Amino acid sequence: MTGTAVYQFLDPWLIWTFRLGDNPHVGFAIGLFWLCLLTTVIGELCMAGVYFLNKKHFAAINKDMVSHHNLSLKALGAKDKTAWKACNSIANDAFGKNFFSRIALFASSLWVVPFAIGWLYFRFSSVDFALPYLGQIGVSFIFIPAYILTRVLFSRVKPVLPVFRSIKRRISENEGGEVLMNYMDLAADPDRPQAASPVHGNP
Repeated sequence: MTGTAVYQFLDPWLIWTFRLGDNPHVGFAIGLFWLCLLTTVIGELCMAGVYFLNKKHFAAINKDMVSHHNLSLKALGAKDKTAWKACNSIANDAFGKNFFSRIALFASSLWVVPFAIGWLYFRFSSVDFALPYLGQIGVSFIFIPAYILTRVLFSRVKPVLPVFRSIKRRISENEGGEVLMNYMDLAADPDRPQAASPVHGNP
């Protein structure tokens, strides 16, 4: 199927919101929001799908990161410099693996964006878009900021949506176990060696 055929197939599902209302500017704003929302939701669901297809991998690298980070803090609390250096080096490596795995996971939610922009060009290529001081602009110049704003707003309401709340719960269950410690936890750790109290003689 060619790109044009794909956009023709998608057209009825997307264009109807652009025709809402009598004001074409309002209709375009509504349609743009609908397109950004669809792009966001489909991307989020795809990202969840990729995560659960690789859930053992994500659970393993998260466990490795948390475990070695906590060991490095405990070694620091025990004032074992050699153990701290060894654990801290492994923990930093684990943090890097976890970070780049999450970046790759996030990237899996962005594949929808080129299709959305492509459809906008397919449908509105003959329309001139202009802004004061900027002159003529392309539809991607309009779509990308709107998509970013929509995604930020969606991240705020996502925790209360049943499907995404369930996804978050299942991710927490998959990565459950040892909790990442911080320096405050280290101060309260009952296993941390305590300095001996000074002995005061009688006056």
